[in-house]
Amino acid sequence: MQQLKITEEIKNLDISRIEKNLFFYKYSSKNIKPLLKSETQKISIENMAAYNSFKGEVYENIIYEFLLDYALNNESITQFILKGPHQNRIDKFYKTGLMIDRSLQIVYKSNYKDISEFDALFFTEDALYFVEMSTSKKTVSLNKRLEKKYALLKLLFPNLHIRALIVLTEGSIGIKRFPSYCTIWITKDLENDELLKKLVFNRKKTGFKTKYKDKKFIEAYTVKHSKFIYFQTLEWIFKRCRKKNQSFINIDFFKTKRLSLYFDIYTKLYIGFMKNEEFLSLVPSYSEYIENVFITIEKINSKEFDIVYYVKNQNGKLKRVRLTKKEVSIKEKELDGFTNAEVRFMKYLIEDKFYLQKNQIRAVKEKIKELRV
Repeated sequence: MQQLKITEEIKNLDISRIEKNLFFYKYSSKNIKPLLKSETQKISIENMAAYNSFKGEVYENIIYEFLLDYALNNESITQFILKGPHQNRIDKFYKTGLMIDRSLQIVYKSNYKDISEFDALFFTEDALYFVEMSTSKKTVSLNKRLEKKYALLKLLFPNLHIRALIVLTEGSIGIKRFPSYCTIWITKDLENDELLKKLVFNRKKTGFKTKYKDKKFIEAYTVKHSKFIYFQTLEWIFKRCRKKNQSFINIDFFKTKRLSLYFDIYTKLYIGFMKNEEFLSLVPSYSEYIENVFITIEKINSKEFDIVYYVKNQNGKLKRVRLTKKEVSIKEKELDGFTNAEVRFMKYLIEDKFYLQKNQIRAVKEKIKELRV
């Protein structure tokens, strides 16, 4: 990992050589145009999120442009995946695999659904590096996102070491908390407002030709990897955890190394369903009309697993319900999120033999204390 040393050009964010290429990237600039047109120098708190999001997009493209040249001149990098204006997107009808999405970003899709996005991907002789770039000074959420990306790539490329290159700006906190497989680069802040204005109002859409024609630069869809099918795997886990005895959840099944990767991808794994009246006897304060109750083992944090219920209401809303000694936690889930898609799929697996009683759930809750990350 020592071969990945940051250059002075990247460290200082010297864009003079690569600036022209930035104008050919896609940007989500609709909300930012009024801010940059304004004569007011100071951006309000309400608009700061949109401004920072756009600046993060530009920063990502700057670093990616730097990495293209870095890969060209680094003998240890054997393959580098093209994205943005550099790639030739012919995979738009592909159903599953590594590919380029509509925003010209590198993604892994399963049955057309985006599972994870990667700012950049490249290979060395024995490793695959995924790259994450961020202008946020707080790194907690970024660090948490690494778990899913690492686990997914470990499934797709079981014979390679999976490593990460994390590119941050000066003043970022929590750097020492990153996993040991990470290499950290620190650059200067992106403070070029004039560049941001030019990118919004002068972006080019056609006429770009990439100079990166070397054989090490490859298209995402050409990469050979193991297949990971999101929903079919979820079903396989659900049925496999009780294969020997339909009414008994085999906790030993969840202790395997492969299942630890699945926990990092899904966060929660489904183990059964619960009758409405049984659930209401557990949570008498729940006052909404219930359609179905899904039971999961959820990875709460790096040290704790617990039983968590996902309750689909008759009005279409989905609630996450967790019972602890201190409280009953009820939170609403986003309608377009992964969990809603999962429960829509799991609904078709509902059978009487998969319902669990309160005493069975208590037994599982006690046994999952044995699970370790």
